[in-house]
Amino acid sequence: MSAPTVREHVEHALEEVEFPATKDDLMDAAIRKGEATAIQALRELPETDYADRHAVLKAVGDR
Repeated sequence: MSAPTVREHVEHALEEVEFPATKDDLMDAAIRKGEATAIQALRELPETDYADRHAVLKAVGDR
Protein backbone atom coordinates (compact mmCIF):
# COMPACT_ATOMS: atom_id res chain seq x y z
CA MET A 1 0.00 0.00 0.00
CA SER A 2 1.43 3.38 -0.96
CA ALA A 3 1.56 6.45 1.26
CA PRO A 4 -1.30 8.94 0.91
CA THR A 5 -0.74 11.72 -1.60
CA VAL A 6 -0.87 15.40 -0.71
CA ARG A 7 -4.20 15.54 -2.52
CA GLU A 8 -5.57 12.75 -0.30
CA HIS A 9 -4.39 14.58 2.82
CA VAL A 10 -6.14 17.74 1.62
CA GLU A 11 -9.34 15.82 0.83
CA HIS A 12 -9.33 14.38 4.35
CA ALA A 13 -8.72 17.79 5.92
CA LEU A 14 -11.66 19.32 4.04
CA GLU A 15 -14.27 16.66 4.86
CA GLU A 16 -16.26 18.98 7.13
CA VAL A 17 -15.71 22.30 5.34
CA GLU A 18 -18.80 24.12 4.12
CA PHE A 19 -18.32 25.87 0.79
CA PRO A 20 -17.80 28.49 -0.44
CA ALA A 21 -14.79 28.81 1.85
CA THR A 22 -11.84 31.14 2.26
CA LYS A 23 -8.23 30.06 2.51
CA ASP A 24 -8.47 30.75 6.26
CA ASP A 25 -11.48 28.39 6.51
CA LEU A 26 -9.48 25.69 4.75
CA MET A 27 -6.46 26.22 6.99
CA ASP A 28 -8.63 26.09 10.13
CA ALA A 29 -10.12 22.77 9.02
CA ALA A 30 -6.70 21.27 8.31
CA ILE A 31 -5.40 22.45 11.68
CA ARG A 32 -8.41 20.92 13.48
CA LYS A 33 -7.74 17.60 11.74
CA GLY A 34 -4.02 17.77 12.51
CA GLU A 35 -3.21 17.32 8.81
CA ALA A 36 0.34 18.72 8.62
CA THR A 37 0.75 17.75 4.96
CA ALA A 38 -2.52 19.48 4.04
CA ILE A 39 -1.61 22.56 6.08
CA GLN A 40 1.64 22.93 4.13
CA ALA A 41 -0.13 22.53 0.78
CA LEU A 42 -2.90 24.96 1.71
CA ARG A 43 -0.38 27.60 2.84
CA GLU A 44 0.80 27.81 -0.76
CA LEU A 45 -2.67 28.57 -2.16
CA PRO A 46 -3.72 32.08 -3.17
CA GLU A 47 -5.96 34.10 -0.86
CA THR A 48 -9.37 33.71 -2.50
CA ASP A 49 -12.80 32.18 -2.00
CA TYR A 50 -13.05 28.56 -3.10
CA ALA A 51 -16.44 27.49 -4.47
CA ASP A 52 -16.07 23.79 -3.69
CA ARG A 53 -13.63 20.97 -2.95
CA HIS A 54 -12.90 20.56 -6.65
CA ALA A 55 -11.62 24.15 -6.83
CA VAL A 56 -9.32 23.54 -3.87
CA LEU A 57 -7.99 20.27 -5.25
CA LYS A 58 -7.42 21.88 -8.65
CA ALA A 59 -5.43 24.66 -6.95
CA VAL A 60 -3.40 22.10 -4.98
CA GLY A 61 -2.65 20.18 -8.17
CA ASP A 62 -1.06 16.75 -8.45
CA ARG A 63 1.49 16.70 -5.66
